[in-house]
Amino acid sequence: MSAQLRSKVINLSDSPDAIYEQLYDLGVTDGFPVIPPTDERIEKFITASGRSADTIIAKVPPLQGPATVEKIAINAVMAGCRPEYMPVLIAALEAVSDPAFNLLGIQTTTNPVAPLILVNGPIRQQLDINCGRGALGPGRRANATIGRAMRLIQLNVGGAVPGEVDKATLGMPGKYTLCLGELEEESPWEPLHVERGFRREESTVTVVGVQGTDNTLGAWKKAESIFRVVGSAMTSLAANNTLFGSGNPIVFINPGHAKLLAEQGFSKRQVQDQLYEHSKIPLSAWPNEISEIQHEGFRHVVDGFATVTRAPADILIAVAGGPEAYHITYCASFGDWAVTKPIKLA
Repeated sequence: MSAQLRSKVINLSDSPDAIYEQLYDLGVTDGFPVIPPTDERIEKFITASGRSADTIIAKVPPLQGPATVEKIAINAVMAGCRPEYMPVLIAALEAVSDPAFNLLGIQTTTNPVAPLILVNGPIRQQLDINCGRGALGPGRRANATIGRAMRLIQLNVGGAVPGEVDKATLGMPGKYTLCLGELEEESPWEPLHVERGFRREESTVTVVGVQGTDNTLGAWKKAESIFRVVGSAMTSLAANNTLFGSGNPIVFINPGHAKLLAEQGFSKRQVQDQLYEHSKIPLSAWPNEISEIQHEGFRHVVDGFATVTRAPADILIAVAGGPEAYHITYCASFGDWAVTKPIKLA
């Protein structure tokens, strides 16, 4: 083993089938086959990070395991990443370790919540991250493996073993991988990272704790119709951000709808205002009993209506997906806050 690597060595068979079985039996996979993390592969990833192997990027709860560059590299190899993805993963780990993100809660809750990784800036093209059609689906290596590496780090460094520590009642497919880029080139508005204080030419990662994806078929042309339909998708009484009136839910608007809204004079801030208003829920719609999880932070009420979060600006908006003005995707949040970090290239 290389002198710079400190992780425990596992001797594996030469057979791919046997390797799959060995690593699965050790509990270090997500159920899918993985790439064996050999010394040579790990060292390539460490080199691509531009940092030393023993640099600690974050402590991953609940075990508070140190996510060193070496540990990140091992899980990135297993996930099928390329070495050049390492700066994105490092930035994503820095983001999820921010207290505002509440990774401990995400790791241990019964809620089927997972980190959504959204990439902005020039690195999207450099790494071929899908921002357009099918960006939240299969088919692109960067999207699939960056999100998968995050899941493996949550498992192998943080100790979120499904059923034992990760108590999600049913879970969701987004717990395998959930990563995409914003289609900045097709957006009439400033991209998310610029809105959050970064320069357009910077590359960033934004992480959002989401409960899944909700497709909205918004095949209308007028802005009021679009807001009404998308707002209806946001009015779930069961979403954490609605229950607690906090956090950053995110709406992915396709380029077609974004163009229609911009042509009708709506800025991104005005879109946030409209969605906030159209997603208000009358208090009469709520069950007439005390919830088992109700506490002081239960609901955010304005003039007799519960809101999906505290303020319109808390609703994140990103442009992504295919060009047709048909489908918009809403992702309710865990009720905590999104975090954006810069991607530092080697």
